[in-house]
Amino acid sequence: MPKCVLVVDDDRLIIDVAQHALKSKGYDVITAYDGLEALEALKKTTPDLILLDVQMPGMDGYTFIMKKSADPAIAGIPVIVLTSMGKTEPLFKRHGVKAYLLKPINTQQLLEKVLSIVPV
Repeated sequence: MPKCVLVVDDDRLIIDVAQHALKSKGYDVITAYDGLEALEALKKTTPDLILLDVQMPGMDGYTFIMKKSADPAIAGIPVIVLTSMGKTEPLFKRHGVKAYLLKPINTQQLLEKVLSIVPV
């Protein structure tokens, strides 16, 4: 069974780029446009990895990470944070973030990070 990645970002272009790159390597991809939609998606399926934007309307990445960490059923899913900010947040390091990718996304770096955490 293919590995599954949940991509959470309010920018449809970033979702499209990530989805295309991941599918080209054999991953199944689920998408969500904010943290609340991502939590709803996690009620239906458990992905092997989450790509998470930080700044989103509705529920942002910080709030999503806190809610995810508080739920034992999904707390262990690894996360790669997508951010346009050049610094990492200690909050994320304490809550299972495995890597950071700076926007705009470099698809080669994205695939390298994903493959290092969840090989196909």
